[in-house]
Amino acid sequence: MNKYFYSLILFLCITTVAFAQSVSIAPSRLYFKQAPGSSKTQTLKITNSSKNKQSLEIKFGDFEATGSAGKSTMMKPGESPHSITKYISANPNFVEVEPGQTKEVQILLDLPNIPDAAKVKWGTVMISLVRERKSASAQGGNNMGMGILETFQFVVHVFQTPPNITNRSAEIVEMKQTQGKTPSDKVISILTKNTGEAVLDCASYIDIVSLKTGKKERLKPTAFTILPGGSREVKFPIPATLEKGKYSATGVIDYGSKDDVQAAEMDLEI
Repeated sequence: MNKYFYSLILFLCITTVAFAQSVSIAPSRLYFKQAPGSSKTQTLKITNSSKNKQSLEIKFGDFEATGSAGKSTMMKPGESPHSITKYISANPNFVEVEPGQTKEVQILLDLPNIPDAAKVKWGTVMISLVRERKSASAQGGNNMGMGILETFQFVVHVFQTPPNITNRSAEIVEMKQTQGKTPSDKVISILTKNTGEAVLDCASYIDIVSLKTGKKERLKPTAFTILPGGSREVKFPIPATLEKGKYSATGVIDYGSKDDVQAAEMDLEI
């Protein structure tokens, strides 16, 4: 790798970190629950904590959560069968935010009264920092024109669940003890599948009870989202402070149902 290319990568990394620390977007997720033929507007707030004016462009895209690790695969607008992009818009779609200022962007979901609008949809709002390219003459070249250069991008996830979608269900597929990042780290993993039609926002925790003393310890709760038909594996580090012995571990997944939570139990020996 030549020195110029290495320096360019280093500059971009520093610029990205600096921008992420100086501009904030809230909220990080938008949830809609609209019926076909209705519309609703929600607000994104963009705050500039830097010393320079920031210009940002708002676009939309698709995503799918493949696998069980909770990572999103970004797609072009309309590429996903669950795309929300044709029903959503931003006003304005370009903003300039002065230092210390907060600007609002209105995100409008406008659903037509058609069968497709009665299905669960999702996508992303992408807020990109943009800079104007310098002209060719200003840079001493002859093949660089005026234009916009995107240098950093925030992603806000958007979920739309129509009120007719009431089938909310999940199941714990597997609960097991496994290895963490290093051979000495041990974790308990829970694999959960969304068996319903709605997007599920889940909270999970594990209670570990000593079979000798009856002492109970709760492992830190973890929140996560599972799309319809998807799965998610969450891992809980086993505390190194646990004494040697036999334990009972109970894992609980609360997915927002008023009547049901999912639970699984396993034996654990330290």
